[in-house]
Amino acid sequence: MIKNYIYTLLNRIKIEKKYNIALNNLINYLRDSKFLNDDNVESAFRNIPRHEFVQTSELDRAYSNEPLSIMKNQTISQPGVVSRMTEWLDIKDGQKILEIGTGSAWQTAILSYLVGTGTVYSIERHSELVKFAKENLEKFSLNNTHVILGDGSLGYPQASPFDRIMITAACQEIPLPLLEQLADNGLIIAPVGDSSQSLVLLKKTPKGIIEIKSQSHYIFVPLLGKFGKKN
Repeated sequence: MIKNYIYTLLNRIKIEKKYNIALNNLINYLRDSKFLNDDNVESAFRNIPRHEFVQTSELDRAYSNEPLSIMKNQTISQPGVVSRMTEWLDIKDGQKILEIGTGSAWQTAILSYLVGTGTVYSIERHSELVKFAKENLEKFSLNNTHVILGDGSLGYPQASPFDRIMITAACQEIPLPLLEQLADNGLIIAPVGDSSQSLVLLKKTPKGIIEIKSQSHYIFVPLLGKFGKKN
C-alpha cells in the first residue's frame, strides 16, 4: 500500500515536471513572438494550466501553440490567440466580464484569475460543453464565474452592463445586443469575417463605437445563434 502511494506520488511529480517544462517552452515562444507581453497574463497562464482543460486524447499537445478539438466540433483556442485577446481587453480587478463561447473554460478561468474580485459570465450553447466547462472550473474552486447555457449572440442582459466582452467565435458582424450590453467606456473584442477573420477591439464612447485596433489572419469556429450564423 505504501509502495503504491509512493509510486503514484513519484509518477505525479514526473508528469507535473513534464508539463512545467512544456509550459515554460510555450511561454518563452509566446514572449519571443510578441504574443505575450503582460506579466499578469503570464501569471494567469502559469496558475491556470491548459492541460486541465483539454480532453485526455489531447494531453500530449496541451502546450502546443495550436487550437485543440474538444467536442461538438468546437476547439480550445491556441495559447497565442488567448494571450493576444486577453491582453487587448486590458482586464482590471473588480470588472464584470461577459464571454461568448465557453468551450472547455480555459479562457474563462484566465479571465476569472485576472478579474479578481470581479465576475465572469460565460455563455455556451452546447449542454455537453457547459458540463465539461463547469467540471474544469471546479478543479480550481473559482467562485467568481458563472457558466450559462444559452444563445451567446443574445448576450446576458440580466447582468449587463459589462466592462468587457469577449467573443470567442467568428461573426459576420458583432451582434447588436452585445454592443447594447457593453458599459460606457467598455471594450469588446471579437473575430470578424468569413473563412478568415480579423481580430477587432472596439470601445464604447459617448460618441459611439470606435475601433481601437485590429489584426487580420485569424480563424475561429463560427458564432451560432439568432444574431450569428444559422445552423
